[in-house]
Amino acid sequence: MAEVAVIVESLWELDEEQLEAQIGSHALAIGDDGIELSIKGIDPVSLEAIDAGVASRGAIDPRFLEAGKRLFDRVNPLVYEIMCKPLGGEDLETQKILDEAISQNYTKAAGMLAPVLISGLGLAPAVATLLAALIVKKIANYTATGICKTWEKSLAKPAS
Repeated sequence: MAEVAVIVESLWELDEEQLEAQIGSHALAIGDDGIELSIKGIDPVSLEAIDAGVASRGAIDPRFLEAGKRLFDRVNPLVYEIMCKPLGGEDLETQKILDEAISQNYTKAAGMLAPVLISGLGLAPAVATLLAALIVKKIANYTATGICKTWEKSLAKPAS
């Protein structure tokens, strides 16, 4: 968890689109057997594949951005259910812990969330860490009103 917290701290300066593009890049690399990163000797699933310096290297590839947004939109409601409604009901104690963790230390909160995404959703460590950073970044401003209530309002509505 300490390694994840350090990585999340280095990612914190990236904006949401940069994080989404990183998520998309890793998701596509994993889906394509990680050929591009494997050539460089990096496993696209591993934490070492995360590149916090991406912001300084220019334009975001629209393919990566779109793939990252799609994955985030698919995973975000699942993470909400795990964190805010475990076992199908409201868990005020879990919500209180989540509110406190995020209000105290964003990177620690994302570092705690990443293993949940790995074990609960079966995500690759690199993708889980990037998603955890993005989720915490998106909900971090809502601690005063209760994270889970505000998070629920921000979820994309399912297409009918």
